[in-house]
Amino acid sequence: MNWHTVALELGLCGWIAVLLIGDLMASPARRTVLLGRLATLGVLVLAGVLWWQRGVVGAAFDPMFVLDRFAYTFKWLFLVTALVVVLMIRLFAGSLSSRLGEFYLLIFSALLGAFVLASATDLLLLFVGLELMTFSLYVMSAYVKTDPRSIEAGMKYLIMGSISSGFLIYGVSLLYGAAGGTSFEALRQLMAGAPVNGTTAAGLLLVMAGLGFKIAAVPFHLWVPDVYEGAPTPVVAFLSVGSKMAGAVALLRLLYAACLPAHALWGGILAVLSAATMLYGNLAAIPQTNIKRLLGYSSIGHAGYLLMGLSTATPFGAQAVGMYLLAYLVSNLTAFLVVVIVSQAIGTDNLDGYNGLSRRSPLLAASLFIALLSLAGVPPLAGFVGKLFVLLATVEIERLWLVAIGAINVAISLYYYLMVVRRMYLLTPSASQPIAVSGLSRTVLLLLLLGIVAIGTFQEPFLRLISSAVVF
Repeated sequence: MNWHTVALELGLCGWIAVLLIGDLMASPARRTVLLGRLATLGVLVLAGVLWWQRGVVGAAFDPMFVLDRFAYTFKWLFLVTALVVVLMIRLFAGSLSSRLGEFYLLIFSALLGAFVLASATDLLLLFVGLELMTFSLYVMSAYVKTDPRSIEAGMKYLIMGSISSGFLIYGVSLLYGAAGGTSFEALRQLMAGAPVNGTTAAGLLLVMAGLGFKIAAVPFHLWVPDVYEGAPTPVVAFLSVGSKMAGAVALLRLLYAACLPAHALWGGILAVLSAATMLYGNLAAIPQTNIKRLLGYSSIGHAGYLLMGLSTATPFGAQAVGMYLLAYLVSNLTAFLVVVIVSQAIGTDNLDGYNGLSRRSPLLAASLFIALLSLAGVPPLAGFVGKLFVLLATVEIERLWLVAIGAINVAISLYYYLMVVRRMYLLTPSASQPIAVSGLSRTVLLLLLLGIVAIGTFQEPFLRLISSAVVF
């Protein structure tokens, strides 16, 4: 047993205990501030532990759990996501009243599930990590008990999530029967040793269906718009970035490390799902009048591009998925941080509230403008690099029909993103009061914007980082 490989997860469990003790011992007057500081400090402490692990490579639990370059890199991305989401919770704290402590605990337990998924090399541990993260998100989605939309969001997410978990565990049982084990190594030997039979194919497709729910791919997307609209905005941000990234990371390791010999089975299926997911998500976003629903359908569209990269079954395709996740992280977190600040100021998520935003807060309008352009894939921003690499990887395998659909969807997404920009800069605001932005929020926004521009302008160091991590 190499305890160094699980130091980050153990540290996270310890900090959950610290948060619990702080919540129990803090006075009501100081609880909000104390918990916010403890949560922020916890993410920074975990970053220190992960930095200490930079030279550690090893396995644990015989060996269901590995710490390699792949896991190390994506755990950094999960930590960045958690840090921004914790800031969003601090801005949103007034809506959570006395139950703020439990909310922080659930975010950290969801982060623990994401860490486990990044290191899982066994189907059973993958299932444990997935359920740990998902159960936390179930509760957080329905956390605002006074809002019927939040309760509805939690129920829909729970029902759809339970069905997807059933698919996943049934698929695991079929693969266990075919391979004689649940490790990725046993799956790789099974896939490489003989033609894929019906049992193996059914098991793999069911596992892919369970993970497709996490990244909101068609036809496992039905929960997205209502959950995005009704759940607290910090939860939606974690769902949109952390949960989607965790599902994509699990698919990357499963398909490329264990099931690559069977790519003829899953590559074409993912390509078809990619086209359907892009078209549905982007077309359905056009008529939306709620910013969170619009970003929800946009999230479905982005899942299509992730599936496009995964479907290539090539090393460059895997690297393209990694670059896409990096670009999506900084772009979507910027958009959701603006949404949190604006919704707390105006009390609504309707797009009408964004009319004339540039006059009430030039910084927020400019930040959302740049984030939306990046999500659309406009150069020289991060989203352009992510989409370009995914399209180039698909061109490499000569799947040109999918490239054409991807290019068309870039134009469709640009249309509805620019409709939001039009509201911010050309329409008259319904109120004239400026929207205040705290110094901390301003700093985080500027850092995220710097990331969007840096990734889009100086691609080489980021591509080297991802290329060294996504190696199977």
